[in-house]
This record gives sequence, structure tokens and C-alpha cells, in this order.
Amino acid sequence: MRNWPISTLLTRLGFLLALILGLSACAQMVQPSPQESATGSIAVQEGRVRILALSPAVSPAQLAPARQSLAAAQAAARGGNYVLAERWTLLAQNLLDNVEIRLKEAPMEARKAALEQQITDLQSRAAATRQAINQAKAQLAKEGQ
Repeated sequence: MRNWPISTLLTRLGFLLALILGLSACAQMVQPSPQESATGSIAVQEGRVRILALSPAVSPAQLAPARQSLAAAQAAARGGNYVLAERWTLLAQNLLDNVEIRLKEAPMEARKAALEQQITDLQSRAAATRQAINQAKAQLAKEGQ
């Protein structure tokens, strides 16, 4: 084992202590309070509601459950029950995720419906053309006799 001089040992211990205190202070700075966490989560979901409300494809009725959940979250946060506020916010987040999924799928469904309509129109035109051909054949057969 090495014999360290006391001054070197104290210097290293001081450096280690400063490092530990600095890291613990950083860890405390990063951890938001429950109130800040709940308030921030509610604000994020309210922003999502506002953005989705701008879309003409999203009706107010689709956003109503998420708005109700956020109102309950705000009430819980005002009452100091931040765990309940987080739960209501998570429910609102899931509801908004569902709305976004439906919104992303809507263009594909609209295109699919448009294609199905085109197919139906083409099939009816083909049937009308076949009928006209059969009528022309029958008339030619009559005239040919």
C-alpha cells in the first residue's frame, strides 16, 4: 500500500466530495416536482387537443372525452392529487392517440372508398356497353334475315 501525503489525500477527498455534491445537485435540478410534472403533462395534452381541433376531419365530439379527462386532471391537480392528475392525463393521451390513429387512417379509407366507387362505375358502364352490343347484334340479326 502506498503512503500518500496527507495534503494529496485531502485534495483528492475534497475533489471527490465536490464531484459528489455537484452530481447530486444536478440530479435534483432535473427532477421536476409532482406539481410541475402534472401541469406540464396537462399542458402538452391540451396543446394536442388544440392542434387536432384545427383539422376539419376531427369532429368536436371526437375530442370531447379527451377534454373531459383533461378537465378532471386539472381539477385533481388543483386539489393537490397529482397522481390522479397524471392518471387522467394518461387517459387523455390515449384518447388523443386513438383520434390521431383514426385521422392517419382516414385518407387511406377515403382513397379506398373512392376506388371502390370507380370500380362500381366502371362495372355499370361495362354492363351497359354489353347490353348495347347485344341489342345491336339482335338488330343486325333481324335485318340480316
